[in-house]
Amino acid sequence: MERVVSASAGIPVQVFLVDDEVGVTDALSWLLESVKIPSRAFHSASAFLSALDRFDGPACAVLDLRMPEMSGLELQQRLAEAGHDLPLIFLTAHGDVPAAVHAMQAGAVDFVQKPFNPNAFLASVRRAIQQARKRYEARTADRELLRRIAQLSAREVEVLRGLLDGRTSKEIARSLAISPKTVDVHRANVMRKMGAATSAELVRMVGRAPGVSSAARR
Repeated sequence: MERVVSASAGIPVQVFLVDDEVGVTDALSWLLESVKIPSRAFHSASAFLSALDRFDGPACAVLDLRMPEMSGLELQQRLAEAGHDLPLIFLTAHGDVPAAVHAMQAGAVDFVQKPFNPNAFLASVRRAIQQARKRYEARTADRELLRRIAQLSAREVEVLRGLLDGRTSKEIARSLAISPKTVDVHRANVMRKMGAATSAELVRMVGRAPGVSSAARR
């Protein structure tokens, strides 16, 4: 039976570096390259946002808290508003700790004080990379589930809704004014197309993702 599997295992996580100081991004790029972590540097928030809109893959970002065009906190908010769920690490000066705490409360992975300790920075990046991969895998699985739901017929979607509501074949049949045997045929088609071995597995598969579950119930 076909399953929803992540296709991201072999895809490297892209680390975006956003800092208006070229010397800082050069140093970070060199450090990451020394441990074979790919990175891409941007020296303005707007350039980073523009590139991110064209990027589709696992990624995390290292943001300077203080930048002239847009602060790191403002950029964090813009990313959230645009639906980008990248794990974020903030680079901060000593006096920026309260702002960095605010960034952590808004979902940042970590903040690293300048001048930073290379080992501490790499440890933070590795944590962010792990989170980025997990989030990307979840998004990829959700997209695949939505693709499979889109392949269902209108009647199969109605049967799927009944299964998600915990109804039996007889209950679904009564609500749709069809026979239980017809419901069983549709249910078998639904499970085949969705790649589920049992109804319980199907409910777990669709129910774990709110966006996918909502799409199935429309």
